Amino acid sequence: MTENTKQKYVINVKTKELNFHALANLAILLNKSGLDSKHVALDLQEVESVTEDFFTFIKNFTESTKLTLLNIPSELFALLNLRRYDKNVKMFNSNLDFIQDKNELVNRKFHVVK
Repeated sequence: MTENTKQKYVINVKTKELNFHALANLAILLNKSGLDSKHVALDLQEVESVTEDFFTFIKNFTESTKLTLLNIPSELFALLNLRRYDKNVKMFNSNLDFIQDKNELVNRKFHVVK
């Protein structure tokens, strides 16, 4: 876990699968360390798969925390957009973008107007 000068924290997720056990440990870390009220980003660079519990975790923690996702694998990014979780949580391509609060990933859906 790293901290920058504006009280933003990055948690590097070092697991290939975010399952119930890994998310329970992450929730304990967030609650016990007092990070549940701070700007926290999960670096998902090494994550290859998630379970349904991941989406429950995102929903629960975005209600009480300023949760952000970083370095999201393309398949997971597509799934987040498909399930419309991109509306609930901020997403960035890199730690630097998160720290500077620039270049947020936003899924824009355009329609052809006749």
